[in-house]
Amino acid sequence: MKTFAIAFATQFFSCFLIVANTRAFTEGSYRWIFITAFFITQSFFAGKWMIETKSARGTPAYFGFLLGGTLGSLAAIFTMKHLCGSVN
Repeated sequence: MKTFAIAFATQFFSCFLIVANTRAFTEGSYRWIFITAFFITQSFFAGKWMIETKSARGTPAYFGFLLGGTLGSLAAIFTMKHLCGSVN
C-alpha cells in the first residue's frame, strides 16, 4: 500500500504540473508557467526512485502511477480553468 501511495502521489503531482504548465502556456500566463515549470523537475526524482527501488516496479506502483496520472491531469484542468479562466 505504501508503494501504491508513493507512486500515486508522484504521478498525480507530475501530471498535474505538466497539464497546468501546458494550460498556462496556452493562456500566456508567465507567472503560472514559472511556478509549474519550477516544480516539474520533481519527475526526475520519481524516475530515480523507480530505477533504484525494486518495489517501485511492481503492480501496486503501476496502478498508483496509472490512477495518479489520470486524476492529476483532471485536477489540473479543473484548477487551471478556475485560475486562468476558460480557453473557449
